[in-house]
Amino acid sequence: MALEYVVTKRVFGFDKDKNEKYVARSVRSGQVSFEKMSRKVSQLCGVHRKVVDLVVSGLVDMMAEDIDDGKSVQLGEFGIFSPTIRAKSADDEKEVSAKSIVQRKILFYPGKIFKTTLEDMSITRHEEVETDYTGGSSTGGGSGKPNPGGDGGKDDEEAPDPTV
Repeated sequence: MALEYVVTKRVFGFDKDKNEKYVARSVRSGQVSFEKMSRKVSQLCGVHRKVVDLVVSGLVDMMAEDIDDGKSVQLGEFGIFSPTIRAKSADDEKEVSAKSIVQRKILFYPGKIFKTTLEDMSITRHEEVETDYTGGSSTGGGSGKPNPGGDGGKDDEEAPDPTV
């Protein structure tokens, strides 16, 4: 399956004229739960699902400990997790302090397998499926065209926060 995209209209803040532009936006085709991924790894490796859960939990705990120490953590071909910050700038060096930090985050740098996967991934334009209404009028009102303002469909969903 391919990564799909839709074309959306946007106004960018850096554009002084506030002209509308068109840009491609990816469409997620779903999300695999941790339980399902554990079950798949369990079947692949021939170990009980709870063993997979235990190992992943231990890995996350140890990674958090090392990241808390300011270290980057490399997980082989999986990639590197690296702690970083975003901070406000100042005109004078003495004005920069820990209070200047506005965000702490962990950057993920994918390893060779994921880079290859991304390079080889096909990309296709997402086409809306036309629904044929027979008899009477549709209750949706309007022209039957997609609502560019968002209709609550899968294209409008926000990604769940992975830290929750």
